Amino acid sequence: MAGDIINKVFSFIGGGSEPVSDKDLLLKQIEKEFSQNKYAKFYRPKTEEVDPAFAAYLYVIYKTVYPAQAFLKDAANVQKLKQISFEHSLSPEVLEMVWRLSPDAIEDRAQKTAPNELARQLQEDFAAVSNAFDEGRISTVNKCYNLITAFSRFVLFDYIGLLQKFDPSLLEGVFTAPTKFTALKGDILVQDLSEFYAVISSLDPADDWQSAFRVMKAVKGGTDVLPPAQWNMLLTNMRELNSSKILEIMIRLVSGNPIWDGKKRAPDEHLSENWFEEKRSEIHERLNGIANNQRSAQMNALAMAIFGEVNVERLKYYSEKGNRVYTQKDLDGFVYAAGLNYLMAFIQDFVQGDIQEICDLVLIRGQWSSNTASLQMSEGFHAILDMIPPIQELDQSLDEKGSNGPRLRGALLRVDRDKTQIRYIGNIIEGIDEEALELIKEAVKHLIVVGKNMKALADDILKKPTELIINWKELDGFSRSPMAPKISESYKKINYFVQLMTLVTHPVE
Repeated sequence: MAGDIINKVFSFIGGGSEPVSDKDLLLKQIEKEFSQNKYAKFYRPKTEEVDPAFAAYLYVIYKTVYPAQAFLKDAANVQKLKQISFEHSLSPEVLEMVWRLSPDAIEDRAQKTAPNELARQLQEDFAAVSNAFDEGRISTVNKCYNLITAFSRFVLFDYIGLLQKFDPSLLEGVFTAPTKFTALKGDILVQDLSEFYAVISSLDPADDWQSAFRVMKAVKGGTDVLPPAQWNMLLTNMRELNSSKILEIMIRLVSGNPIWDGKKRAPDEHLSENWFEEKRSEIHERLNGIANNQRSAQMNALAMAIFGEVNVERLKYYSEKGNRVYTQKDLDGFVYAAGLNYLMAFIQDFVQGDIQEICDLVLIRGQWSSNTASLQMSEGFHAILDMIPPIQELDQSLDEKGSNGPRLRGALLRVDRDKTQIRYIGNIIEGIDEEALELIKEAVKHLIVVGKNMKALADDILKKPTELIINWKELDGFSRSPMAPKISESYKKINYFVQLMTLVTHPVE
């Protein structure tokens, strides 16, 4: 008999000469076995209906687990469950290290510790926690949270949605009114039965449910999310239901598929691994934030030392103000707008001011001991002045008559209804940013040359006898103010500006 049934199965799968009769034979055999099942009252084979007894069975489960649903639907509780599941098996020493990596603890440490030192400490603490987690501890944490996940799936199954198919008047969370369950055609319940089977198939009374319930109780403030006695009763019932295979049999009969094989949906959450990945990203983000804050503070201090309270926004379009039209649409603006405006302001206010006055005196009236040094300074100074036209050209390209302005404006008008314009805008801006970066780098290269020569002049003017320029006294007479402090101040500002541009062109990764 068994061999005959197996042959029929292969015939049904492979599409034999009489697949319909083979299928019917298998269904008849399943129906015969079903009549001997402890839960046979759940289904009426003759009318192909699911009996109200099955709805009543589900109703008892729903009434039992309903008080736990609100707790498990709360996103804050779910997050706490992850945290406590991760922490509950840890030693006090490891817990202390974990706490030191929490956002609040990091924020508190950031107020008391220098950024570089904090970065070192965070990396050491993270490594220490990683080393404390062996495979056994990782397995324990993951198993505990997977049990909580299995429990949550069971509790949050859509009981009310399924039960309302048997009794449309049934209200969610109301258990005082009498139920009026009616029989339903089984074919409309195939999906519901399959989902319920998947939910209960991973519930095993042999698992360490005590640990899972301790975690949930801790998150619920010392109150059981479900009385242990009730849960043990449910577990026993689910084990009996699984062992009886009643759900598989019902699904095969109502679907007309005698070889239906349900997929068990055992949770497979890797909480420990996910925690480490999230914590690594969190620390990296925090360190970037620290570095960015430190970078911004340094940039502000350098800008104040160079320009004071002077408005340094000298470009009309490639500027922080010009960026607003993009940021208002949640688009990335110009990356080097601040840097290029700093550069233009520095050239206009200082290179064409004090620095030019110094260069005019020392290069035209100065008697140099080395023509090489004077030529080098002259070329560097004039190269910086030559940066003004290309900077202006870049800015004017964004004008309504420029090469980039009309394209960007047109794309901005279309971006709300055509998201492909985001990439188009980004590509244009990226090209402009690359050009701006090259201009900044080029200017810095020449400023370094001028700065080195300024430093040499500042040192030389104080020497007795001088070595680089031999007529300092004469030059001092032509200057509107003493040469020594003026050269020293100019060198200092060039040095500050080069530092500022280094910060501008090296954002935190």
